[in-house]
Amino acid sequence: MNIARRTAATFAPLAGALTFALAASIAQPAAAHAAADFACPPVLGICAYDVDENLRVLYDDEADIIPPIVRAANYSDDSWCFYNWFGYGGASRELAPGQAADDFGFVVRAARRGSCD
Repeated sequence: MNIARRTAATFAPLAGALTFALAASIAQPAAAHAAADFACPPVLGICAYDVDENLRVLYDDEADIIPPIVRAANYSDDSWCFYNWFGYGGASRELAPGQAADDFGFVVRAARRGSCD
């Protein structure tokens, strides 16, 4: 087999995988994706970044998050609800287990384990 054929045979599966990965990333909204894609060490809780890009890890409910969180990934086994006001008020957004958000649509000032219902 000549070099051109070997090269094509070697890179054809890779090209197919890259095409599939690109199509999957285009189909998925930028604001919500898998926690595995989130730049954070895996923890059994919430991995988050605040407005100053400092890493923060949440294990328990927090009614007053200072400075506020702007993006997070849920590495826990539970859904979490994130709120834009202290004390669990205002707009809210839920992250299911394994889900991440690069943009909540608001800064997060409170978070607690469980659904937003």
